[in-house]
Amino acid sequence: MNQQLSAKMPTAGLKLSLALMLALLIVPAYVVAPVLFAELTSAQAGLIAGKIFHVSNLAFLILCVAAALFARRLGVTKATWYLLLAVTLMVAINVFAVSTMMTMIKTEAGDISLLSKEEPLRWAFAFWHGLGSILQLLTSILVVTLVMKNHQKVPDTSELTAG
Repeated sequence: MNQQLSAKMPTAGLKLSLALMLALLIVPAYVVAPVLFAELTSAQAGLIAGKIFHVSNLAFLILCVAAALFARRLGVTKATWYLLLAVTLMVAINVFAVSTMMTMIKTEAGDISLLSKEEPLRWAFAFWHGLGSILQLLTSILVVTLVMKNHQKVPDTSELTAG
């Protein structure tokens, strides 16, 4: 029984890693952020959302490592590796480049919502925010693809308990 269970662990580990990665993309961006911006001032919501995105993206990168370890053990296809690499790079770009630029602009400009529409810093912030949003959406789609690609028949639990 223990041998059967340990043989199925990498598959379960990969599925769990991918599911958590998807949740870390979807929940902050499409559940939490809209609620924050609906209930708080733009500056407050942006500050909190930025912190949530930072933490969830770092957790996402850790899960990418876990998924890669499980994928290696399973000997997944090259396509899966390319997708995993792509989502890792896109989130890393979002965390270490896009978010950094947005923080620098907010530090210089203060509350973005108070800037005039012609203000170059407002346009720069909008550009980086838009780029981050596009990366977030594309990454979400690719992780859904990974989840669907690596979906396999769930083993019958009686197989695991049969002696």
